[in-house]
Amino acid sequence: MKDNKTKLIIYFFIAIISGYIYYSNQQLNKQNIVKQVIYEKLHTKNLIINGEDKPIILAHRGSRYLLPENTILAFKTALDIGADVIETDVRKTIDGELVIFHDKSVERTTNGKGDVEELTLKELKSLDAAYRFSADNGTTYPYRGKGIQVPTLVEMFESLPSDTQINIEIKEDDMEVAEKLWKEIEHQMETTTRKPKSILIGSRYCPPTQHIRSLAKLYQTRNNIAQLPISTSACEKDVTKFVVLNQLFLAPIYFSMYPITGYECFQVPVASGPIHLDTLKFIDAAHHFGKHVHFWVVNFKDEIDHLLTLPIDGIISDRPDRVVEQFKSHNIKSKQFQIPKPLPSNTTGTYYLPLYDIDENHTCVTITCILLQRSHQIVISLIFSFLLLKLINFKNNNNNNRQVKNQNLQKKVK
Repeated sequence: MKDNKTKLIIYFFIAIISGYIYYSNQQLNKQNIVKQVIYEKLHTKNLIINGEDKPIILAHRGSRYLLPENTILAFKTALDIGADVIETDVRKTIDGELVIFHDKSVERTTNGKGDVEELTLKELKSLDAAYRFSADNGTTYPYRGKGIQVPTLVEMFESLPSDTQINIEIKEDDMEVAEKLWKEIEHQMETTTRKPKSILIGSRYCPPTQHIRSLAKLYQTRNNIAQLPISTSACEKDVTKFVVLNQLFLAPIYFSMYPITGYECFQVPVASGPIHLDTLKFIDAAHHFGKHVHFWVVNFKDEIDHLLTLPIDGIISDRPDRVVEQFKSHNIKSKQFQIPKPLPSNTTGTYYLPLYDIDENHTCVTITCILLQRSHQIVISLIFSFLLLKLINFKNNNNNNRQVKNQNLQKKVK
């Protein structure tokens, strides 16, 4: 009787917990926290479609499949094309200058060698930032020798209109970069017409974005402004945590007890290993907690069309021209908008479209993320290991049985 009572109590608690988890997940698309503003200019445009905020276009490294990436030319061209936000990257030279550059090494995009962090600004400036760019698979290199340089952070700010909305990724786990970046953002807000909430900062690593938020919080308090002057996206660790809890249907419970206060936005791939994030399950959960969802890097028409069937907040693309055209076909952007050719900011007077696209490999930096990306391989390995152990045990049992039979036969003979 005692055992039966214990079982009933356990079943009762399991039923209560299961019911609570089910109820919490049912609330995901019913009681959403209002999404925090990440780009004030775009927010105040009041761009609404069918009662929902329209998604925005973030030009990945400017317009890197159209022009040499992370250059002033690429940034200006992306704005001409119709991108809402410039997405870019920041690194630090050996002499402490912040420059706009994606890769650790300069070899893929320039005529130089070595890592950015091992070069001085003067050495970096001597390189041709457009040296490797080819729109026709290496037949021609139209921007070589045109004087296109790797820009500094300051040059980027000075070259673009002060109301340009910018998404900056800190590439290394470097607190000094975060500190220097914040100082320049603060300088821009105080000495130009750049307004708060015009810049979003992201990083795969948590410490840089946490540090820059703390500096921004001090600025907010000191200047008595209503909201944090910048926005940040979730670092890889926070994204992984949210995804895992959401996959286990525990996100609504966990984040209700421990509210998300360290970021305003998820910037994620369409899929990470076997886990797809381009689903209502993930997007609804993010929206429930007031977080924006931007997907990277989306370059093809069918991918763009698929995402536009979901309540996403932004598309990060190497081909903002394609995204603009699909936005027009979905009535998100005015059909009257025309991409100018030649582009007014394109100093060569030509408009190159690459004949092929290069997929970028993204690797995880946290153990949990690495395990998640390889979970299908791990499961397959475990299954094979289990079967192998079973086979070995089967053989051992057969051998043991034979030995026992032989021993019994020998005893009978004796």
